[in-house]
This record gives sequence, structure tokens and C-alpha cells, in this order.
Amino acid sequence: MDSLAKTPCGPDTALAEESAEELYDSAPCGYISTLPDGTLVRVNQTFLKWMGYSREELLGGKRFQELLTGGGRIFHETHCVPLLQMQGAVNELSFDLVRKDGQRVPVLLNTVQKKDASGKTLFHRTTLFDITDRRNYERELVLARKRAEEATRAKADFLSMMSHEIRTPMNAIIGLSNLLGQATLPPLYQEYARILQSSSENLLVLLNSILDFNKMEAGKLMLEERRFDLRQLLHGLCSTLSVKAEEKKLSIRVEFDPEVPNALLGDPVKLGQVLTNLLGNAIKFTEQGAVTLAVRRLHGDAEGVFLGFKVSDTGMGIPQDQLTQIFEAFTQASYDITWKHGGSGLGLAICQKLLALHGSKMRVESVPGEGSSFAFDVRLKIASGAVALDAPAEDLQDTQTLQGLKVLVAEDTAVNVFVLSQFLRRWGVDFDVVENGRRAVEQVQARPYDLVLMDLQMPQMDGCEATRLLRRLPGERGRHLPIIALTASALLGTDAQVADAGFTDVIGKPFMPRELFAKLALHGSRLGAAPRARSGEAPPCQERGASEAAGGGPRFDLEKFKSLAEGDRSAEIELNTLAIGTFEKQKQDLRKALEAGNVEAFDFHTHQLKMPLALMKPRVLLKALDQGRKLIEMPGSQASRLRDVIRTIHEELDAIVDALKEDVREKAGVPVHRVGPCTSMWD
Repeated sequence: MDSLAKTPCGPDTALAEESAEELYDSAPCGYISTLPDGTLVRVNQTFLKWMGYSREELLGGKRFQELLTGGGRIFHETHCVPLLQMQGAVNELSFDLVRKDGQRVPVLLNTVQKKDASGKTLFHRTTLFDITDRRNYERELVLARKRAEEATRAKADFLSMMSHEIRTPMNAIIGLSNLLGQATLPPLYQEYARILQSSSENLLVLLNSILDFNKMEAGKLMLEERRFDLRQLLHGLCSTLSVKAEEKKLSIRVEFDPEVPNALLGDPVKLGQVLTNLLGNAIKFTEQGAVTLAVRRLHGDAEGVFLGFKVSDTGMGIPQDQLTQIFEAFTQASYDITWKHGGSGLGLAICQKLLALHGSKMRVESVPGEGSSFAFDVRLKIASGAVALDAPAEDLQDTQTLQGLKVLVAEDTAVNVFVLSQFLRRWGVDFDVVENGRRAVEQVQARPYDLVLMDLQMPQMDGCEATRLLRRLPGERGRHLPIIALTASALLGTDAQVADAGFTDVIGKPFMPRELFAKLALHGSRLGAAPRARSGEAPPCQERGASEAAGGGPRFDLEKFKSLAEGDRSAEIELNTLAIGTFEKQKQDLRKALEAGNVEAFDFHTHQLKMPLALMKPRVLLKALDQGRKLIEMPGSQASRLRDVIRTIHEELDAIVDALKEDVREKAGVPVHRVGPCTSMWD
């Protein structure tokens, strides 16, 4: 019994028998000890197994540096040793060890100095971890990332190429459907044309959404910074969407905080894209009631302002459990919505990405059956100085605006030439057509043009090369000639290519007629593209004003302006009377500013008229104001042209005043007396 009691047994005894040396030798990591010069003095069995050496081979005077690659030895001497001397330890340094058979073992090294009582270094103790698996994993990650990037590029190239192929026939479909819609057709065929036009425009919206999303995924979409008037931007958006709203008998309301500055710096195109999408969705999903756009100033300073935007509707609403899904790409709240209303489910995803560029994010609140509201905040810089009055492009679309404009069309596709020709003839544009860039350069040298429409892809010489040659022509004409690129391409580098070539602007194919019209009106007028007076005819402004009055359509519309009184007869009389006094005074103030060449005064007085003119839409007057602004900025302007502009401004303001007086007479039954102005009502 005593002998049995003395016999070691059990797990505690076995554990005690395992020595520290055995733990050192069989550890899963490598342990080595070296002298300060790197000579190996101790290694464990794990390290020997990794390297394929015997203990005697390594401890016979071999230095640790000799086991490193060439680059590793340099790094060890220049970085590891100095760092070890300064800090007393180094951690997580990566090296490749060279085995006896020449193979490499990637390791992660940790070294600490061991010193005596006097501070002298005795040896270095190093722990090494085999990171072969980690290195392979990292290599696989790099390869996977490379394959993903290649796949993304391939997808982007495919989408860009396909968009070009789709846009070319769509240019003809949209152009001809618009022409059919303007033709006299039997009722049934009018309905066919309307469906064709609506469907083709929806297809274009879908194509543009996919391409926008593609650009965002590729990181190629950047914010621009340019001056714009927020009130004018919102006016244009609401005017464009009012047609769809009126079809559903919906009203669009705008609640605009008066503390919001007029002149801002930002990207109006991308901001407008977000608001257009939200307003379009609100109209689409609302059957009765109203859609409201609210803009308010949150806070700001002298340089910038935070604005809060909110679009609310009284539509079908969104269930709470689906609110998080609607911002995902190609996703809508339910299948029923896709079936009934259509759409790709990309709109809100694009909005969210556009807002991310602004450092913002969309918020949504919704109650099923009661409506939804989408809100976001953005910071915009405040622009200094006054903003010149610009008329919305859609307000300038009359048959006289482009009359006599001389345009060169460089386009090699017969269908595209046919579509362009139909619209240009309808607008009274004098145009020539060439089939390649080389002929375009020759034609510009042979005949003066106000503007060039240049296709990018043409035989013999493409549009970019032709534009570069035109910009290098001697004299001022080639440098300042407006050249608009026509492109069906959506390649991610196209924008930079167009900008480098020297194009003035770009129109994507397929284009909407109003977009083409607006670009021609905007850039054609910069070089005096208004109709040229022929021998014995009236000057341009006078001639245009007369033709409008004779039969070119209404010169202005008072209905929206009078709607400010909300049907109150007394309020309408007071509103008209105040406007009469304002217009009478501003007529003289504008004349004085033009005659004196005072740009600041002219901008101030046009700003005073901005709100009533935006509601009245006096096309001829807006064009005259725009031409007057350009004349006083142009050194050496002809006095006769300036007098013609002043005469047109006076005639158009007199016509508006006469109409307002007549309206007051009808409602009050008394003559109208001249009153003092109240310019503050337009601020």
C-alpha cells in the first residue's frame, strides 16, 4: 500500500513532468535567440522544421541576416536594427526567410533586447509567426479585387456601348414622334402619336437613370460649382412638371422661405435632378390632393447657408416595413406599384447617391393612405453680386426666337439629319449640312455661321478633331464660335473628351426638341444671333416685337400674376395698381441704366421685376432685357442697337401696363390713375 501511494500517477503528475524546454521546442511559432551582431545561439524545433536545417548547421556561426532575402537584409540593417536600438523592441515586421532548399517562408517578426544590470545588450530574443496562409489570403483578395474592377469596367463599357446603339434609333423615334404630335391627324392617330411619344420619353428616362447609376458606381460623377438662382430653378422644375400634375387635376404648391438667398453657388443640375425625381414620384403616386415643395433656411453665415428641402404629397403612402427598401437600386415598395405605375426603382437610389456627394442623406416619413414626405438638407455657398434676369428656356419657344439663325450641322447619319432638319426648318433656322468634320472645317472657313452642331463620331474626321482645328483658326471667330457636340455616347470619358476639344456645350442623342431649342437660343444669341435686319426692314428688336404683336402668339400672360389675389376682386385691383406704378418707374430706371452703361443698376432694376415677369412670361421683353444686358457689357456697342432695345423694352412694358389698366377698369368700373411704385413687393 505504501509503495503504491508513492508511485506518481494522474494528470497533475503528467503535466508536471512536461518541462519548459519541451514547451519551447514544440511551440507553434518559431523562437530564436541571437547575439547583438545577429549570430544565432538558440533555436527551437519549430524553426528548424520550417527552415530545413539541423541545429548544428544553424548554431555553428550562422547569422540571422543570412537567412533573409537580399531586400530583407537591406531592410533589416537600415530599419530594423536602428529601430531596435532606439526602442529596445520591434513588433510586427514582415520578412521572407530563405529555406535550405531555396523556398521562401513569409514570417512576422517580433524582437526584444535583453540587457544586463548595467544596460549592456546581451542578446536578442525573437518570435516568428508563419504567415504563409495570410499571405495567400491577401494575394487572393488582391486578385479578387482586380477581377471585380475588371468586371465593373467591362459592365461600364458594355452599358456605354449599348447606350450608344440604343440612342441612335431612339433619336429618330423621339424626334419623329414629336413631329407627329404637332401634325394634324385624325383623333385615333393623335392618340397613337401621344402613346408613342410618352413611351419613348419613358424609355429615355430609364436609359439615363441606368447610365447615371453606372457613372456613380464608377466614381465618375462629381459636383460642379456655378452660380444659379434657386427661385428660378424651382420655377422651371414646377413649370415642367405642371403638365403631368394638371392631367391628374393635382396642384403643385411651393413654400419658399423669404430668407433664402437668391444667388447661390452649387450644382443646380444635380440638385434639380433630385427635386425633379421627388416631385415626379409624388405626382405619380398621388391621385387626388396636392404636391408641396417646401424650402427653408435652417442656418448659415456670410459664406454659406444650410437649406432644408421637403417634398410632400397626399398619395398612397408607403408601409413602415418597406421604408428601408425603397432606396435600394432596382427596388420598389411592392410589385403592385411596378405593375401599375411602372419605373425601374432606380430614382431614389440615384437621389441618395447624389445627396451623398453633397454630404447629405434623404429622410422619409409616410403613412399609408395619407401620403409621404421626403426631406434632405444641403449646404450651398452664397454668390456675391446681383443675378441677371434669365428667362426659362420653355418661355422662349416661339417661332421668332431663332428666326434667321445661321447654323452648320455636321452629321453623317441620314435619319438624324432628317430629324434635325424638320425642327430647324420649323423654327426658321438657316442651316447647311455636311457629312464629316473635314467638310465642317472647310464650310466654316467659307461661310460665317452663328453656331455649329457637331456630331462626335463621323468618317474621315471626327467632331473632336474638327473642333480643335476650328479653335485654332486665325482671328476671333474660330475661338468664340459656339460649337455644340451631338453625341449618343455615354462612355465615362466622353465628358472630359468633349471639354478638352473645346466644345461650348453638349446635347445627348436622343434629344428632346425643347432641349435643342433652348441650347440654340442660349448660345446662338451670344454672337448677336437675333434675326439680322435686311435692307429697308426694321431693326431686330423692333421687328420682333411687332411680329409678336401681329400674330406670333400672346406677348405675355396675366393669369398667373392675377392668381396671387386668389380670386379677391379688391385685392386684384390693388395688385394691378401697384404693378402699374412699379412698371412705369422701372421703365425710366432701365432706360437710364442702359444709356449710362451701368451694369449694377440694370441688374438691380431687372431683379425688382423678376417675380412679376416670371409669372407674366413676357417673351419679347425678356429677350430685350437679356440683349440689353449683353450690350452694356460689350465695349463699343452701337448706340443704334441700344436705342432699339430701349424702345422695345418701353413698348412691351407699355403693353403690359395697358392690359393691367384695362383689367382694373373692367373690375372697378373707374379710370386708373398713376400711382407711386411699390418695388418692395417684388423682393
